[in-house]
Amino acid sequence: MLPSTSEKSTEVPPSRRAYRPAAERRAEIIAAAQAEFIRANYSGARTRDIADAAGVNQATLFKHFPTKEALFEAAVMRPLIEAMRDVHLRVEVYETASTPAEMAKLAQASTLRHLQDMQRILPLLGTALFSDLGLGRKLFRENLEPLIRERGEVLRPLVKEGIDPQFVGLASFGMMFAVAMQSWLGEPWEDLAVIAAQFNRLSTGGFARDKTKTQKQEENDDRAA
Repeated sequence: MLPSTSEKSTEVPPSRRAYRPAAERRAEIIAAAQAEFIRANYSGARTRDIADAAGVNQATLFKHFPTKEALFEAAVMRPLIEAMRDVHLRVEVYETASTPAEMAKLAQASTLRHLQDMQRILPLLGTALFSDLGLGRKLFRENLEPLIRERGEVLRPLVKEGIDPQFVGLASFGMMFAVAMQSWLGEPWEDLAVIAAQFNRLSTGGFARDKTKTQKQEENDDRAA
């Protein structure tokens, strides 16, 4: 018996993927790849899972990114390098200061943005550096290490004699990394602006108490910073 006209009309045609511009699909693939690389690391991430999360098939994924390494480069390495360069460029605000207290005050907004950026990119940074040691070493030596060295050179005119500016750049990067790690893995900071102010005081004046100063002088210094 043939189905009636009404029965035929209830049949649902096979679903087709909604059309999206190539740039939009690429962005969705990158977002899905970032999440998958963070979750499974480079070696554990599968392009099939990334394609499913992005709502595309593997053929479409490979049309945009021919290999998993190319996808990792676009989704993890490139955004990370760009973010680190942005952080480096804002270091130049320090050069306008003439005293440690003035330097700390001028750098407040800049340091806060530095910390916010590091907090945002930390999962990608961890993935890029440690999911594959070969790729991580390449990222550090070719991109991060030069930026850290350049940061030290920018600070060179402000660094005390006897202290290596390169080490200052490395220590500054390390403190930002630790603050971001605390936010992700430990108890989040209640107010990152307060942490930025402490970061600047530590960076410009050190942490050791000056025993030649009275308590009142130290409080005045704190208010000035």
